[in-house]
Amino acid sequence: MMRQAVIILAAAMAVSLAAQARQMPSFSQFDLDGDGLISEDEYVSHQTGTRRASESEAIAKFTKFDLDQNRIVTEDELYEAVYAAQAERTGTSVSAIDLADSQ
Repeated sequence: MMRQAVIILAAAMAVSLAAQARQMPSFSQFDLDGDGLISEDEYVSHQTGTRRASESEAIAKFTKFDLDQNRIVTEDELYEAVYAAQAERTGTSVSAIDLADSQ
C-alpha cells in the first residue's frame, strides 16, 4: 500500500513538472539586453509590447517577481515566483518533506 502511494505521488509530481515546464516563460525573452538580469523597464517593455499587460499591470507583476525588492529580477527569482504562482493556482505543490513523510 505504501509503495503504491509513493509511485502515485511520483507520477503526480512528474505530470505536474511537465505541465509547469510547458508554461514556464523563457528568461531570455524578458532579458532584452542579455545581461542575465531583468530590469523593470525590460519587463514592462516586453509585457506592453506583446500586449500581455498594461503598464500598471506589468509593474505590479514585476514587483511580485522581485522577491528581494532590489528592482532587478534574477532567473531564480522569476522561476521561483512562477512556480509558486502555479502551485498556488493548481494546488499541486509537493515538497521533499511530503514525499519523505509518505514513505
